[in-house]
Amino acid sequence: MSLRKEQIVRVYLIYIGVALFSVAVLVRIFTLQWVHGHELTEEVEEATIDMVKVEAPRGNIYADNVQKTTLALSVPRYKIHMDLKTVGEETFEANVRALSDSLATLFGDKTALQWEADLRQQKSKNNQYFLIKSKVRNDELNRLKTFPIFNLGQYQGGLIVLSSTLRTNPYGKLAQRTIGYVKDEGKLKVGLEGAFNDYLQGQDGEILMEKIGGGIWKPIDSKLSKEPIPGSDIYTSIDINLQDVAHDALHKQLVEQNAIRGCAVVMEVETGYIKAIANLQKDATDGNYYESQNMAVGLSSEPGSTFKLASLMVALDDQKIRITDSVNMTGKYTYYGATLNDHHPYGKGTVKDAFEKSSNVISKLIYDNYKLNPQGFVDGLKKIGLHKTLDLPIVGEGVPVIKDAKDPSFSGISLAWMSVGYEVQLTPLQMLTFYNAVANNGVMVKPQFVKEIRQGNKVTEFFEPEILNPQICKPSTLKDLKILLEGVVQNGTAKNIKARGFSIAGKTGTARIAGGGTYTDKHQASFCGYFPADNPKYSCVVVIQGPTQSIYGAVVSGTVFKEIADKIYATGLESSRLDNSALIAASTLPPAKNGSRTELTTVYDMMKIKYSYKPTEQGSNFVMAATGEKKVEVLDQHFNNSEVPNVIGMGLIDAIYLLEVHGLAVQVKGSGVVKKQSVSPGTKINKGQIIIVELA
Repeated sequence: MSLRKEQIVRVYLIYIGVALFSVAVLVRIFTLQWVHGHELTEEVEEATIDMVKVEAPRGNIYADNVQKTTLALSVPRYKIHMDLKTVGEETFEANVRALSDSLATLFGDKTALQWEADLRQQKSKNNQYFLIKSKVRNDELNRLKTFPIFNLGQYQGGLIVLSSTLRTNPYGKLAQRTIGYVKDEGKLKVGLEGAFNDYLQGQDGEILMEKIGGGIWKPIDSKLSKEPIPGSDIYTSIDINLQDVAHDALHKQLVEQNAIRGCAVVMEVETGYIKAIANLQKDATDGNYYESQNMAVGLSSEPGSTFKLASLMVALDDQKIRITDSVNMTGKYTYYGATLNDHHPYGKGTVKDAFEKSSNVISKLIYDNYKLNPQGFVDGLKKIGLHKTLDLPIVGEGVPVIKDAKDPSFSGISLAWMSVGYEVQLTPLQMLTFYNAVANNGVMVKPQFVKEIRQGNKVTEFFEPEILNPQICKPSTLKDLKILLEGVVQNGTAKNIKARGFSIAGKTGTARIAGGGTYTDKHQASFCGYFPADNPKYSCVVVIQGPTQSIYGAVVSGTVFKEIADKIYATGLESSRLDNSALIAASTLPPAKNGSRTELTTVYDMMKIKYSYKPTEQGSNFVMAATGEKKVEVLDQHFNNSEVPNVIGMGLIDAIYLLEVHGLAVQVKGSGVVKKQSVSPGTKINKGQIIIVELA
């Protein structure tokens, strides 16, 4: 073949190859476009556009005070970004300096010149997601929306707002373990937060987001987005004033005794509503006391002598004994080689005397009367309901132990030991429920922490008092039991807690804590009772483990009980829940707290109350309300970013908003409106400084 022909062949081969490649490319394009086009489009959209969950604000948890004090609060917070690509050059140049001034005034973390430099730099990059500020409050957001450029909205002003909520406990340690928490996306549920999570969590929303590169997602305004629905509010039975009293009294005694841990619970006799519950345990690291375990609900232990009331109830109801029967308190009571001892021999007396002195001769009474039928005694305890849990909504209730006579561990000494509070186990709250039934004329009611659930202002569920046992014993037995309990305070082991002006009834208890580990050879001191004895309103249990200065219930736990009862009556806290409608009606116009202008004026508009508001040049979302006879004058409040603001006269939520944004750590005492703040208004702010606000 000649050279020319060979060259022509090569050209044709290359031509044919290019033609075949072109045909293959066209076929591939056709296939991608018409055969797989829809699938590819969906893949691209899935990679760049997605629906993202927006967490719903949790409902609040309120105390049972007239002021509806907040125990757990969802505080709205916002993350602000700016899409500088959407802002026109002319608009940006004409307004960037004014926007910088406004941002510097609002946040105070950068100067106007710094803000302008940052904005210009991000504009040159056409940054579509420049972070302006995190954790922005609602009133700050409202002001931000009025700033130059931002007032043009998302599409012309580039304002991007992402919402979230911050869960806070305004009262810190108070009832912290009972209030509880939810963590790990709902896997860990503790306390009321966990028990009522289905109500509190609300319904999450969705927002359409677009991926703009670098792993950054930007929200898109879309009808497909769905606003979250806030959770319902929980209204508890806890009185914040009683809670404060119980917490302080318990804490003071734990410190004085250098004890391991303790709890105090106050219950409303007639309803079973828990008015206060304090649980404190010493931290092994720093030696301070924290609410790290709900001892009152979850810790089953041998109660000791407080159980003697149940033992005598069974024997009295079975007509085995009378409280006037004679007994010989020799000080030692031996069963199969094992001995129960009294503090010292008391000699001859009555069953009433024995109970008042907490003599273990009670074990002999029970043993002698039930040794041929020990199950009869056990059945009497079960008739009361002491073997059952209280079926509390809070997870982790301790299981009571009242063993049958056929139980393998039931021995020759079990009957005697059970009668004085050993070889049985109850939680402090289970024991309190029993004593509360005695105070409540024999009606055992279930302890309850929540009174109602509301969605907005609508009550969606109400928790009525629940009866567990309509009659724990005969009326004649109940009468004797009340005599016994009053005698303990008047004549017996608890004479030291006798009160002035009202009477107390109850029983002391001291028990050695069984088991190994940290608590070997430690004691548990307790006092359980009610007041006033002649017309019981509150019942209360105090249990302290590991006291080091004394081991006796009257001294260790009875002292806490007395302090709680004394303070309730000395300060008139029992009237703190009374309806104040008559007081409000006596005024021409209802008084108002200082705080959010929007919320205040909205309420005035709804109630058709006359008011006047003349905004200052700077404007403010925080106002003062000066209530007159015929009209309310609403006045702007202004605050310097470098000085502590004046929150006196505000409600708790507004005060926390304002103080937190100024970088202060807030601690709360009392309930109502702010009457005092520990750091004076106008003082130069130190970021992270603690400020205590007292409400009344």
